[in-house]
Amino acid sequence: MLQYIIDGGYVMVGLIACSIVALAVIIDRVRAFNIASIDANALRYRVIELLEQNQVDDAIAECERFKGPVAAVLLVGLHKFRRLMQLNRPVAEIEGNVTRTMSDYAPHVIEALEKRMNLLTLIATVSPLLGMTGTVTGMIGAFTVMAEMGMDAGGVGAGIAEALITTAAGLLIAIPAVVAHSIFSRKVDRYWLAIEESSTELIDFITLEHAAAKG
Repeated sequence: MLQYIIDGGYVMVGLIACSIVALAVIIDRVRAFNIASIDANALRYRVIELLEQNQVDDAIAECERFKGPVAAVLLVGLHKFRRLMQLNRPVAEIEGNVTRTMSDYAPHVIEALEKRMNLLTLIATVSPLLGMTGTVTGMIGAFTVMAEMGMDAGGVGAGIAEALITTAAGLLIAIPAVVAHSIFSRKVDRYWLAIEESSTELIDFITLEHAAAKG
C-alpha cells in the first residue's frame, strides 16, 4: 500500500487528505444519525396520549428524555402550547402560533443533521479530478522520459503507474463518498417526513381535541 502511495506521486497527498476528511465526515454523521434514531411513532403517540389526559408537563418531559429531530420540534411546539394555554389565548391563536413555531424551528433541526454533508459532495467531485490530474502528470512524465531517453522501460513504467494509481485512488475515494451522501440524504428525508407527521398530529389535537375540551 505504501508503495502505491509513493508511486502515485504528489497528487496522492491531496487524495489522502480527501479520504481522511470523507472518513471523518461519514463517522461523524453515522454517530449523529444513531443518536437521532428514536421511534418517532411511539414518541408521537405517547405525547398525544398525555395531552389527551391534560398532562402537558409530562408530554414536555417525555420529549426532553429523547434525542432527535422529532422530539426537538415537538418540544418547542409543546412549550409554546403550554405558554399560550396559561395565557388563556383563543384556540385559533394557539394553533397558528404553535404551527409557526414548529415550522420555523424544523429547518434548524434538519440543518444539524445535514451538517458537513456538503463535504462529501465536494470530495466526490474533487477526488476524481485529482485522480485525473495525476493521470495527466503521470502521462506527461512518461512521454518526457520517452522523448529524452527513448523507450526506457523504468521511466515510462513509473509515469504510467502514477497515472493509473491516482485515477484508481480518486475513484475509490469518490464512490464511498457518493454512496454515503445518498444514504444520509435519504435519512434526512425520512426525518423531514416524521417531523411533518408529528407536527400535523399535534396541530390536529389542538384544533380538535383541545378546542372541544375548551368548548
